[in-house]
Amino acid sequence: MGRGALLYQINDPDALDMSGALPRWPMYLVTASGEQFSVGLAGIVGASQALSPDGRWFAQRRDEQWWIRDLTGTTERAVPPGYELRQWSTDGQSLLLGQPSGADEAYSAITLPGGEVRLLALRGTPGRRTLAFLDGRELVTAEVKVGLNARPRRQLTIAIQDVNGGSARSVSLATTHQVGPGDIRNAFAPLVRGGGDPPTAWALVTPQEELPSGKPARKPTVPPMTLVGVDLRSGRSAGRIDLVVLRGGRAETFLGLAGTEVILQDLAVGAGELVAVNPVTGQRRVLTSLPHRTRVILPGD
Repeated sequence: MGRGALLYQINDPDALDMSGALPRWPMYLVTASGEQFSVGLAGIVGASQALSPDGRWFAQRRDEQWWIRDLTGTTERAVPPGYELRQWSTDGQSLLLGQPSGADEAYSAITLPGGEVRLLALRGTPGRRTLAFLDGRELVTAEVKVGLNARPRRQLTIAIQDVNGGSARSVSLATTHQVGPGDIRNAFAPLVRGGGDPPTAWALVTPQEELPSGKPARKPTVPPMTLVGVDLRSGRSAGRIDLVVLRGGRAETFLGLAGTEVILQDLAVGAGELVAVNPVTGQRRVLTSLPHRTRVILPGD
């Protein structure tokens, strides 16, 4: 097939397959050369397909087990039963695997192309989200509270740990000085992502608007949204990106990272576009147009 550029799914009610308990729609792989291939059905919740950051490896869950295929050749590796995929390494040469056990889970890594599985010294703990697997050597996590009662925060401390139990470090993603009064958006599921090259972490930030006391309540408006990033190696700011929010029938949503760029989906009435943003200059470029109700999965997710 050739290296993959992205996966996409159109959540079209007319193409709904009702053979299972949950709705499932066709998923398609787009290669770097622009070809498209059907890769089976997938639900709108959870993930059963994934691409490595370099687009070489395609992972797919079949019959309660994960399989990893080399899109540049014919090799296919089976992930041993009982493992779940957790995170691609940023160099695309390994995958973080999890084995849930009670309140936490054991972590292992499968190396590509050989397929060797090795147990890691680190274990996953509740309440921490995996953001990146740096070159298969360091695991990047953050404490992200979810739920209706979770409070927004002005700063997010990101832990970076050696997978073999070596030294650990941390970086902070602070919002207060970068976007003015604002908090990391902490709705039901906070939007915090990591990856890219060089590896960065980004969070969606929105200002907290307070009405003056004694004033009548105003009609609610959509607050501005800003992406704030941090370089995971140096701890320095990776930039900020102001999103378009409901302007002229358009709205931008954060999808993830690809190389040095941040990827947005520009939603419009009846259609949309996939947009790459340079976080240093803020310059946008349109990658492709998208049909209505398209869900995109980027390499490395």
